[in-house]
Amino acid sequence: MQLSLLNLSYNEDNSSLDIFNIPNLEKAETLRKLAASMQSTIDQKKNPTIGNQRATKRRKTIAQGIIQEGIELEIIQSWLFAIAQMWEIGNIPPILRGISRKSQVEVLFRISKSGETSQKVQEILEGEYYQDWVKSLSRAGLNTLGEIISAITEIQQVVKPEAIDTTKQQLNKLELEIIGMKSGDFFPTPKPVCQRLVQLADIQANWRILEPSAGSGNIAEYITKTYSNVQLEVVEVNYNLRQILELKGFNLVGKNFLEFNPSHLYNACIMNPPFCELVEHIYQAWKLIISGGVLVSVVPESVFFNRKYQSFKEWIQSNNSYVELVDKDAFLSSNNPTNVATRIVKIIKP
Repeated sequence: MQLSLLNLSYNEDNSSLDIFNIPNLEKAETLRKLAASMQSTIDQKKNPTIGNQRATKRRKTIAQGIIQEGIELEIIQSWLFAIAQMWEIGNIPPILRGISRKSQVEVLFRISKSGETSQKVQEILEGEYYQDWVKSLSRAGLNTLGEIISAITEIQQVVKPEAIDTTKQQLNKLELEIIGMKSGDFFPTPKPVCQRLVQLADIQANWRILEPSAGSGNIAEYITKTYSNVQLEVVEVNYNLRQILELKGFNLVGKNFLEFNPSHLYNACIMNPPFCELVEHIYQAWKLIISGGVLVSVVPESVFFNRKYQSFKEWIQSNNSYVELVDKDAFLSSNNPTNVATRIVKIIKP
């Protein structure tokens, strides 16, 4: 089966034959269900388990490819939702009325992605490998190159690329690049630890909160998802991590935390500081908290038995701190896993 080049654009005069363009809720619901059924696959691909395994170049490359597949499926899903809405409203162009399957929309998307010109699209569809595409579109009443191009154009006029699509791709790429990152004592905080840090902070409405050395934003994300009515500010020195924080929309107010000198103090500092500069970071955070404010931090277990931390341990104990053990395997689930034993320390400033 070959596509015809006799009609390179859909004849808009055909629309005059379609006097009654009325909604069809049954067709709308069918397409909407097809789109919704894609969600679990999209979620799995955009968060591949391979991305949480020990970092290697091969695994990063594979994970990036899987995430890109998820992004593309999300676009196909948006096309299905758009056609469903056209049916629901009753303004669907005749050229799209034969579409009834997800595979047909997927073919249109693949063609839009790979075909830069009409000639290129024709070359693709004349290839033996793509004859299943041709058959699928034929069942949708799209038999000529012009009809296929017109169908794609009609969908793209409704579903325009959003800036967030580019943002998501940049974010996914950067987050894969930091897996296994060795510089800067970087061990992202696992979700259960984030949850416990935030619980212990006992956050109140309208608090001003600081996360020093925010990394890729795990703690910050948990704070914002749990408390929408706080003012969260973050600091991070690493360039790639700063890019990630900016793409996630956090209020990045400083680079090197040890040189950070804000014009205001905070109700809380919630942190997982670099252990190589642990003491310096916690003392700096302590300076930036108001009287009655709270500091909650992850610290290594060695603080409580290594002689080099003797003065720091005494400082913690002298401030009526609360200390609890973290599960010994907690940080093995981090994107950069480590078996370092940790505790959480909470101190309220007098």
